[in-house]
Amino acid sequence: MKKSFKFLGYGLYAFVVTVALLYYRFPSDAVKQHLIQVVARMEPGVILSARSLNPSFPPGLQLVGAVFSLKERPETAVFKAEHLLVTPGIGSLFGGRVAWFFDADAYGGSIRGHIQLGKRDEMSGLSVSLNDLRIHEYGVPPDLGIGDLTGNLKGDVTYCGLMDRPIMGDGNGDILISEGKIDLFQPFLGLETIPFGKLHAKLTLKKGIVNLTSISLDGKGFQGTLSGTIHLNRMIARSRLNLKGTIEPFAAYLGTLKGGPALLSLFQGGRNGLKRSFVIQGTFMSPKFRFT
Repeated sequence: MKKSFKFLGYGLYAFVVTVALLYYRFPSDAVKQHLIQVVARMEPGVILSARSLNPSFPPGLQLVGAVFSLKERPETAVFKAEHLLVTPGIGSLFGGRVAWFFDADAYGGSIRGHIQLGKRDEMSGLSVSLNDLRIHEYGVPPDLGIGDLTGNLKGDVTYCGLMDRPIMGDGNGDILISEGKIDLFQPFLGLETIPFGKLHAKLTLKKGIVNLTSISLDGKGFQGTLSGTIHLNRMIARSRLNLKGTIEPFAAYLGTLKGGPALLSLFQGGRNGLKRSFVIQGTFMSPKFRFT
């Protein structure tokens, strides 16, 4: 019995020393360069940079100042994180199903989730939880043509599909943006800014079609709803819109705006007080709006 404990003690000592030496002598620069090369082979081409890379415990990698961008637009960051922790699932450590867990501090909030990889570059499972992200620190892609968006974002997103054809996958999203506003590129009904208290969106992605199950806006000057479909194009600006919704301004708010009386007259033309129905068609690049 004593010999058994003796050998167990030696084994634990050897394990602790091995782990300590691995962490102390960890080849950070070599691993970082290898990771950068692996990411660069992704499709579409992705560029990864980081100020430093270190091992973590439980086994994983900690990236400080991680920045991801596309090769076609290297000057624009797709994602930045102050700290990004990536750890493998237990199955990955023993040659089973490849799964990675990630935890990032980014844009004033946190992003947590996991990714499950299947065969032939298939992302068989992606789950992401967003908490208190400051949207203005990220910025809305200009291709969407809606202007600058601010507010605090939280929500949950799931996805599965081929990594080289992401728009053809399947996914779901439940997103809430609070205390925000939209500064429009192009004035809408004479408005340059739309403030809101809460914007709640539920959507699904299925084979290149985004179904906006429901979007509700509880604004400081407006309230409204939106639903419909978006047929995605690889060039997002050319995605086709087929949306319908309602918008109802508050008379007191319109009274504070330049041109408020004209706007009030426009909305008073509806059948339900100031509430008007509308449709949006065309593309993100060239949307077509009309009241119904």
